[in-house]
Amino acid sequence: MASEWKHYLEEEGYEKFKEAMRLSDEDSKDDPEDEPFRSKYKSREILLEVKEKLKPYLEKNGEQDQELVFLNCVVDLRLGVNYIDTEELHSGEEYLTKVTESTEKYKLDQNAADIYLHALNNLGILWFGRRHPEKALSYLMKAEELYFQYKKEVDGAPKFVAEYLKPNDEEKEKMEHLRNANFENSYTHTLYYMAQVYAKLDESEKSAQCCHKTLQRQLDAHKYNPLDWAINAATLSQYFVTKDEYPQARHCLACAEVIFEEIQFGENENVSEEEKEKNDQGKADIKRCWAKYGLALLEFSRDRLLKATEEETEQDLDETEKEFEKFNLEVTSREKQITCKPLRDFEEARNVFLRVQTWINAAKEFYVFDGRCTDYVELVQDHSKAFKLLAFFELNLDRQCKMHKRRADMLLEVCNELNPQHYLLVVRQLTYELAEIYSGMMDIKYIILKEEGGQPSVHALKKINSLALQSIQKYQAYIDSFKDNKPDLPKDYPELDTRPILVAWFCIGRLYSKIFPLNVKERLDYIKKTEKCYQYLIDYCKGHEKAAECMRGELEVCEEMVALLPVKMEKIRQEAEA
Repeated sequence: MASEWKHYLEEEGYEKFKEAMRLSDEDSKDDPEDEPFRSKYKSREILLEVKEKLKPYLEKNGEQDQELVFLNCVVDLRLGVNYIDTEELHSGEEYLTKVTESTEKYKLDQNAADIYLHALNNLGILWFGRRHPEKALSYLMKAEELYFQYKKEVDGAPKFVAEYLKPNDEEKEKMEHLRNANFENSYTHTLYYMAQVYAKLDESEKSAQCCHKTLQRQLDAHKYNPLDWAINAATLSQYFVTKDEYPQARHCLACAEVIFEEIQFGENENVSEEEKEKNDQGKADIKRCWAKYGLALLEFSRDRLLKATEEETEQDLDETEKEFEKFNLEVTSREKQITCKPLRDFEEARNVFLRVQTWINAAKEFYVFDGRCTDYVELVQDHSKAFKLLAFFELNLDRQCKMHKRRADMLLEVCNELNPQHYLLVVRQLTYELAEIYSGMMDIKYIILKEEGGQPSVHALKKINSLALQSIQKYQAYIDSFKDNKPDLPKDYPELDTRPILVAWFCIGRLYSKIFPLNVKERLDYIKKTEKCYQYLIDYCKGHEKAAECMRGELEVCEEMVALLPVKMEKIRQEAEA
C-alpha cells in the first residue's frame, strides 16, 4: 500500500503541492483588494483535494505507515496556516491542534520533530494574534524545550516539513546540511516570536535577549532580509538606551547601518515605488534611532553630573566599559563616529549634539512636513531637546539664552503651521514647551542682571518683561485649548491633563510677579493677577481631592502667597501715598 500512495504523489501529488505552495506564497501577493484571499482559497482547495486522495490509504494502513501519518500531519499543518492566513482562526486552531496531538509522542523522531515544532510556533502566533500572550508563550516555550531536547538526545537533524511536499532527489550529505539549516531556522523563528510575546508582556529584558539571539542566528545562517534585520537591530538599540547601556546600543546601531547598506538596486532592476519608499523610511528610522541614542546620552550625562560625586562618576565610567555580546560584524569605524561614554564638558557634549543634528536633518529628508507631519514635528521636538541638553553644558549665560532662542524659533515656526483642529494634542505640547522656554530665558536674564549688578538698562528690563509676557501668553493659550469652543473652562479637567494645566496657572502667577512695572498702579495690577492665579489653583484643589494630592507642593506655596499678597499690596499703597 505504501507504494500506492507514493505512486500517487509522484504522478500527481507533488505537482499539486507545488501549485498550492506557489498560490499561497507567490500569487497571493498580487491578489486584488476586493479578493485579498483568492489565491489562498485556491491553495486550500488543492490541499483538501490531496488530503481526500490520501484518506483511503490512511484508513487502510492506520498508524502502521508512519511516513503517511506524518505526511498527513504536514498537509494539516499547511491547512492550519492557510486558515490563519485567511483570518479563520478557529479552523486554523483545530488543524494545528490535531497536528500537535498526532506528533507529540513522536516529537523526538527524526521524521516528526520539525512538524511538531512548526505546529507549536504557529499556535504561538495564533494565540498572540488573539491577544493571549501568556498562552502564546506556553506554546513557544514548548517549542524551545523540544529544540534543546532534540539537539541533546538525537543524532542528526530532523526531516523538514517541505521535504514531505516534493520528491527527494538531493544527495545524502547535502540533505543533511539542508535539514540542519532548516531546523536551526525553525528555532530562530521561535525566538523571533518569543521576542514579540515578551515585549507584549512587558518583560523587556527577555524580549531583548530573544531579539539579540534571533539577529545573531540570522547572521550566522546568512538568512535575513537586510531591511528587516537593520530595523530590528536599531529597535534593539533603543532597549539598551533605556537601560543606559550605551556601548551595546551604539554597537546595534552600527551593525544596523552596515547591514542596511547591503540593500543595493542595480540600474536595470525593476524596483517598485512602494519598495523604494519602504527602504527610504528604513534609512530615516535608523537615523532617528541614532538621534535618540545621542539625546539619551546627553540626558544621561547631564543627570549624572547633577547628582554624582567624583567617586560615583569614576564608577559609572567603569560600568560603561563592561564586556557584552557583540554581533559577528566589523563595525569599529561606525562606532567611532560617536562616543558611548558619559560626557563631561561642553566640547564633548557639542560633538554629540552635532551628530544628533546631522541625523535629525537626514531623517527630515523622508519625514517631510507635508505628508508626514506628525513625524516631522517629533523630529523638530528632538532638535529642540538637543539644544536644551547642550545648553546645560554651556557655562556662558548669553550663549545659553541663544540656544533656547533657537529652540523657541523652530517650535514656533512649526506650531504656526499646524491646524489646531487636526493636531490639537501636538499644538498643546508645542505651546506648553514654548511657554517653558520663554520662562527659562527670562530666568537666565534675571541671573545675568544679578551678576552684572548696578542699575539695569531699560533694554534689559524690557527684554525680561517681553519674555515673561510671551510665556504667559503661551501658558494661557495652552489652558484655553481646553475650553472646547466654549466661553468658559470646564469645571473638571481630564485627569491626565490636570497637573499640567494647574502648573500652567501656577507659572502664570509667578511670571506676573517677575514683570518690572512702569508705575505703582501697574505693580498692583500684576500682584492682583498673581493672586488671582494662585486663588484659582487653591479653589480648584478644594473641589478636587486628586488635584490637591498631585499639586501638594505648589498648593502650599499658593496658600502662603495668597495670605501675604494683600498685606504686600496695602504696604505698596501706603508707600505711594506717603
